[in-house]
Amino acid sequence: MKDSAAPDVAYPADPADCGDVPLAPEATWASEEPGRGELFRWLEDRLKHERQSLAQQHAVILDELRFMVSDSRGDPGGYVPSKAEDPAPAPLQGLADQEPSASVSFAPAEIAVELKEISEAESPREESKKSKTKLNKRAATLSQSLTVERSTMPFWYPDRIIRTYTFEIFYAILIFLQAIAMAVEAQYAGLAWGHRLEYAGYDQPADEVWPNMPDVLQAAEVFFGILFCLEVVLKIIGLRKTYFNDPWNWFDFFLVAMWLADMVIAFPVNSSQLRLIRLARLLRLVRLVRVVRGFDSLIVMTTALQESANGLFWVAVIMLVVELLFALLLNQVLVTMVSQTKYSKQEEKVLFEYFGTFPRAMLTMFQVTLGTWVPVARILQEVVGPVMNTFTILHKVTIGFACIGVINGVFMQETLRVAQSDDVIMMRDVARRDRLHADKMKAFFDLADQSGDTMISRKKWKDVMASPSTKQWFAAQGLSIRDPDEVFTLLDADRSETMTIDELIVGVAKLHGPARSLDLAILAESQRKLQLITEELVGRLGSEDMATTRRSDEIFPL
Repeated sequence: MKDSAAPDVAYPADPADCGDVPLAPEATWASEEPGRGELFRWLEDRLKHERQSLAQQHAVILDELRFMVSDSRGDPGGYVPSKAEDPAPAPLQGLADQEPSASVSFAPAEIAVELKEISEAESPREESKKSKTKLNKRAATLSQSLTVERSTMPFWYPDRIIRTYTFEIFYAILIFLQAIAMAVEAQYAGLAWGHRLEYAGYDQPADEVWPNMPDVLQAAEVFFGILFCLEVVLKIIGLRKTYFNDPWNWFDFFLVAMWLADMVIAFPVNSSQLRLIRLARLLRLVRLVRVVRGFDSLIVMTTALQESANGLFWVAVIMLVVELLFALLLNQVLVTMVSQTKYSKQEEKVLFEYFGTFPRAMLTMFQVTLGTWVPVARILQEVVGPVMNTFTILHKVTIGFACIGVINGVFMQETLRVAQSDDVIMMRDVARRDRLHADKMKAFFDLADQSGDTMISRKKWKDVMASPSTKQWFAAQGLSIRDPDEVFTLLDADRSETMTIDELIVGVAKLHGPARSLDLAILAESQRKLQLITEELVGRLGSEDMATTRRSDEIFPL
């Protein structure tokens, strides 16, 4: 029986299609027919379930936002999304008296408040920001050394020119050519010096051996100077204020300024000394090896030297102290023996040559430690006596072998540590392993795909894996195959019962590792199948639920 006061509303058979259909308040349920009240209670339960699901999704979104804030600038609370970035809160359809509360609405204001609470809750980490400043600077320097950015501006813009590999390589070659020109200039000066000294083999003057060489060298000097001036101008225009953040730019600017002063206003500066300073430009080539493949060993050595500067200082201190003690000891002992024992003038001259003064004694001790120690030991034996053999051998064993060996071991350990932690070396090593893995998988794929259809079926896979040598080859690659059929299922990502070369490369890379990795992958595959079965059961239960609802509508018509 239909109530005349109730609005004439057609309710759909499927509750999921209710949409914005107005629902009667709970107070009127008692006056409705029993079937209608049962239907409204069922709808209320379903909407409550949907609200709980949305609340859980909202919590997950907040967790993701917390992670994004922590990851955006390296510290929590460092980033608060603006209102423009947040999606507008979507209204949730439901009962009129049970609209979703603010706790489950996706409101930008609430997110900002929660992120602010996160920032305030983790404020003790503010101290760690200072400790990360050095690391951030190092990461910025690393990112600049890894790649040369390519601007989207026209190619003739200075900002784009200076950020290309061609620009860096051109000036690296230019520095090398300038070093060659300086070597030629040094050779020309040596020819003139040898001729002036009438040294054997230098019979002709330098201007006759290499005619017009001074003019050529002067032209080369102007040529290199103009190009390096152009480099400085382009970098200043392109980098602007950031140009002076790099110490190498300061050095280049100083050299160009001194060259201009020497060429234009005859600045009183020694040109030969200025040329020697320019040789330091060769160190700029070390920066270039970080962006060129094939220089991994050089990167390790240069980085190890840079990182071991502190250890090198203390090694120098220890060596100076030890050699100072032995130098003073030998100097005092030999001076006393010479004053008390009659030595010939020639023997005293030899002893004075090696141990007469403190600088001579220090140089001799460093020669015994790091160089040829036998001549010094022979002199002490022949002039002083065999008793000095005990000193020289003991010094060589303790200082020359033990101490120097420990120092070499420390530097070797530092080199290995740099090789294992340097980002450039690590990335290149990973890229090299990936290329090697892809090449090996392609070779196996070509062997297994004898038909040439660029596919490996399950049957082909089983046939190839029937050979023990094939399983041993995969075991050598880090993939232990005990069940070829199960492994094929894991490698077949699209479940097409055929395997492509890309699926083989990616799949073996994922399963690569100890046997437990394969076991976990098999477990994940079993879980996926179980999930499919569960979803199928849920779908069946949902169909039965819909059928029950329709039967309820038939029994209790609205």
